[in-house]
Amino acid sequence: MLCLSLLVKRLLRLSFLILLVACGNRRPANLDVSQREPTRPLEVVVFATQALSTNTPLPTPKSAEPARTNTPQPSANNSKQAIIASPTETPEPAITRAENENPLTGLIVEDPAVLKRRPLHVRIGNDPEARPQVNLSLADIVYEEVVEWWVTRLTAIYYGDAPEMVGPVRSARLINGQLTQQYDAALVNSGGSDGVRWALSQLPITNLDEYFHPKPYHYREGEPWQRRLVVNVVEAHDYLTEADMQHVVTLRGFAFDPTPANGSPAESVFIDYPAKSAEVLWRFNDDTGEYERYVAGEPFIDGVTGNIISAPNVIVYFAEHFETDIVEDSTGATSVRIEANGEGTAWIFRDQTLLEGRWRTDGTQTPEFIDAEGESISLHPGRSWIQVVPVEYEILVNEIPDDFGS
Repeated sequence: MLCLSLLVKRLLRLSFLILLVACGNRRPANLDVSQREPTRPLEVVVFATQALSTNTPLPTPKSAEPARTNTPQPSANNSKQAIIASPTETPEPAITRAENENPLTGLIVEDPAVLKRRPLHVRIGNDPEARPQVNLSLADIVYEEVVEWWVTRLTAIYYGDAPEMVGPVRSARLINGQLTQQYDAALVNSGGSDGVRWALSQLPITNLDEYFHPKPYHYREGEPWQRRLVVNVVEAHDYLTEADMQHVVTLRGFAFDPTPANGSPAESVFIDYPAKSAEVLWRFNDDTGEYERYVAGEPFIDGVTGNIISAPNVIVYFAEHFETDIVEDSTGATSVRIEANGEGTAWIFRDQTLLEGRWRTDGTQTPEFIDAEGESISLHPGRSWIQVVPVEYEILVNEIPDDFGS
């Protein structure tokens, strides 16, 4: 009886195993295994920086308003396809320089060794709470561009000078991926939204994001969060060397000529960025030979020197602007994508005159400014501000709105 019972148990166990295998291999007759959805790739998540607190609705771009001036408008041949799909090949112009001439300013530096290191692109806040900025007047070049909510932010380029304090350092935006590659620079910033951080991580750039490279950054006591973070440019260069991220760069730079330019009279230039707090006026000072900067009706000063910021060159850089789905803050405001590579209209203000031309770059070198015949337009030796605006923007020359600053 014991043997019979054991045999029955073994037969029952074998039947159960056969049934389990059969059920496990069963597949619905209408399932096509070849059409099965592929495995979802691993998602990379990073944390966004501090959200903006504003609830201001997104204003209507000024291009939708009637024209207020007879100022000549930029040509409308900046097509998305021409800029994104087929960037213009940028020939290398023959620019002869002395060994100690800064290719970004045309000025002579005391130590030519400083021109063997990488430029630093420092993201600087420009909201009213961020002003006055620290040592912004020592930047070789400053780019100003529209960000979400149609306020503006700055990218200050430090190459010839290395201040021990620059700020306030703020977060990066999409345009920094293009600008950093054009100058073979290192990007200095305090993070960014998830989408922007991811986009920058896919590019062959050196990104000194404060959250991953904190060494050259410092917090100033007693300052609000909009102003407290600064970077020591000297320490940043030392850090690049220690981390084996420093190298000699070969910048094409710009053509320079101190001879007064022959263009249309331009005593002032007004850029009507939509946010009242970002409206910009540049007014020529006969005594200094430079344009002085006013924002929201007030002098735009350097927080260290207390002097108004000025530049011999102000360049309006017309570029395509596109909406994105990259959320920048808790209010749902989305990032703006700007095409700074390719070719577009450029207005160069120098010597109290306007020179109309074009900018072009293939994305691997600094932009070149050319006239209608394709010849280089020379800048006045010294620092430059580059105002990036949408292609349809109206720029007021020799005209200041009555409500500027009100």
